[in-house]
Amino acid sequence: MSKQLSYQLFELIHRLTKAEKRHFKLYANRNSPEKEPFIVTLFDILDKQKEADEELVLKRFPHLKGNTLSNHRANLYEQLLSSLRLLHNNDPKIRIKELITYAEVLHNKGLYRQSLVQLSKAKQLAIKKHIDILRLEVVELEKVIETRYVTGSSPSRANELTRESQKLRKQFYSSGSWSDLALQLYDYYLKFGHVKSEKQQKEIEDYFRKNAPEKGNQVGADTIFYYQSYVWYYHIVQNFPLCFKYSKKWTEFLLENEIMVQEEPEMFIRGYHNILSSLFFCDDAKRFRKEFGALEEFIKEREDSFNQSQLIQSFIYLETGRLNLYVLEGRFTEGAIYCKSFEEKLAEFESQLDIHHKITFQYKMAVLKFGSEDYHGSLRHLNVIINNPAVPLKEDIQSYARFLALIVHYELGNDDLIYFQIKSTYRFMLKLKDFQKVHAAIFKFLKKSIYMDRKILIPYFKDLKEELLEVIEDEYERRPMLYLDVISWLESKIQDVPVEEVIRKKKLAKGA
Repeated sequence: MSKQLSYQLFELIHRLTKAEKRHFKLYANRNSPEKEPFIVTLFDILDKQKEADEELVLKRFPHLKGNTLSNHRANLYEQLLSSLRLLHNNDPKIRIKELITYAEVLHNKGLYRQSLVQLSKAKQLAIKKHIDILRLEVVELEKVIETRYVTGSSPSRANELTRESQKLRKQFYSSGSWSDLALQLYDYYLKFGHVKSEKQQKEIEDYFRKNAPEKGNQVGADTIFYYQSYVWYYHIVQNFPLCFKYSKKWTEFLLENEIMVQEEPEMFIRGYHNILSSLFFCDDAKRFRKEFGALEEFIKEREDSFNQSQLIQSFIYLETGRLNLYVLEGRFTEGAIYCKSFEEKLAEFESQLDIHHKITFQYKMAVLKFGSEDYHGSLRHLNVIINNPAVPLKEDIQSYARFLALIVHYELGNDDLIYFQIKSTYRFMLKLKDFQKVHAAIFKFLKKSIYMDRKILIPYFKDLKEELLEVIEDEYERRPMLYLDVISWLESKIQDVPVEEVIRKKKLAKGA
């Protein structure tokens, strides 16, 4: 067993619940003549390790030479998966696949009628749970049996199966096209973020128009992928009101099909996350609070029935919403205090989070600590992003982490560092083709002011504010403000008050 698979075994064992571990031991003991099977002993040793320790396992079994131990670990991995499949056979997808397997076994035995009975059970469950991809697999196997053997089915059976098969294939073509488009748009956003220029806007518009299937009467998952595609498109082009509209349609459609919410709660939670993201960028704190409360209630009511994957997704989207709410309401100090307990929660899910969400969380915590004037704390989170080799993933946040770090160094009085950081950040943004007029204005100000007496800078802050207000009249130059309220920071310098106070006053004036 390779080192990679050895770690996968360790990771799988440590992701098991108590019930799953207990079931595995019962399963292993039942299927072995030994009093305590070797794989159970190996399981216990790996289960007790806090970190994967290959040397410790080798010392524990010095009599096992060559590939023998590797074979045992490979066997343990497969037996764990078999145990989990048996334990979770109430999952409709697993149950349908199990019935299809039974049907194939019976088919190979020549028991065609019995095979069709199993397929009928599988199809009814697939229809009930809206799992059309497995329903198509059932239909295709039914066709094989009906065309090769005389089963005594009704005379119209062939026509029924043909119509059903054609309808499902047509549906999958449309669904597949929308799901492909949604995935490509999501991948684009992860790499590049929002559009940065009129040229880029036209490119994404042309791509969407070229690849979007003809609108029809979407059903089931097809409808979700249809809404997903429009959500990502409008998010990328920064049309957040329309992004909200399609996110809302997404969740409303699922609520009308409760069985889909039960079977795919992650899909519903992701829809709500997009609602919240849209409202965040619309700066609509009132509706954000309402929708966040609805998401929080949904998760609270159902989390006891969530599997591990669903718990991870719930954590990601609920905590993203919570951190965004602190920023949206201007409660930076309160949010920075919450970050202490949040980092403890984050550590529990560390190994289960992808790099995209890790970086996003680090940036949100950096912004909260910047707003509460904890500049050292903010810089700590920013350095996690800046020193992460995962570029070009999440280019927007990579750029603005460096941009915010410049301002943090300025606030800390790290004048000797700033000049070097300006050059480094400038080169980085040019490399990513992410340099805008907003950046140019702030870079020019920082280079000019780093060695000046801070007490005489108010007129320069005012000039920079006026310049930026003029620059962001261009819709493509507003993007930096999605990540950091530079105008409010300048106003805090001009008024000589904390930036949190400036932002809170603005929020209160808006009725937030």
